[in-house]
Amino acid sequence: MKSLMLVFRAVLSAMIGVGKKKNLAQDFDATEKTGPWPYIVVGLIMTLLFVSSLILAVRLILP
Repeated sequence: MKSLMLVFRAVLSAMIGVGKKKNLAQDFDATEKTGPWPYIVVGLIMTLLFVSSLILAVRLILP
């Protein structure tokens, strides 16, 4: 469970554009152990949620 939260944190910080070198090193170590698939799946999910929230906001604002 903790590793999943670390993946979410890493993807969120990448989407926002902020991060620390220490966390980046931890992410690379985790990627070497588990592979890139958790990051890819979480990135796709978060991108879909972001785009959906933008569409919803626009539909609420415009009639």
